[in-house]
Amino acid sequence: MILSRREFPSEVEQIKKWREMLIATNDEHERRTLVEDTAGKILLACWREVESEVVRVLREVVDRYITDEVVEDDVHENEAKKEGEQMRRSRRLWEIGSVFSHAIDYIPSDNPNPLQRIIDDAMGGISKHQLLLSERAALASLSNEVGHALKGKRGTSVPAEPPTPVRVRH
Repeated sequence: MILSRREFPSEVEQIKKWREMLIATNDEHERRTLVEDTAGKILLACWREVESEVVRVLREVVDRYITDEVVEDDVHENEAKKEGEQMRRSRRLWEIGSVFSHAIDYIPSDNPNPLQRIIDDAMGGISKHQLLLSERAALASLSNEVGHALKGKRGTSVPAEPPTPVRVRH
């Protein structure tokens, strides 16, 4: 997924917002989540740009390889021979692509790379900072409910089910 010209400024604004929040906070855990979110956005933007450039160049190379008569020294005497050469070249490219596609299956994925995880979180819209804030809010709510229950223990009952805490993905 490549960022459009309209989306890029909003991504930059989000990064600036997180930077301001980072400067303003003294909480070390909150700082780490903001740094990870910011790094994820920056890495994702870089990855998308690199990916779009690779795709652009690859398309140009493939097009030139398939249609350029200079690639091989054969001079095409008629269109049928030229189309046959283009099909042969297309098959070669497909075979090369198939080799690369199958090579991906051999990459071990037992322990994902931390940078890959950060990029995947950014791509999925997962904000560690937002998860941290949600977890803190849930814990504060639970603490308030327990406090109210203990204060009112004399005449009121404790809720049957405590609220479910939010889990932060690590």
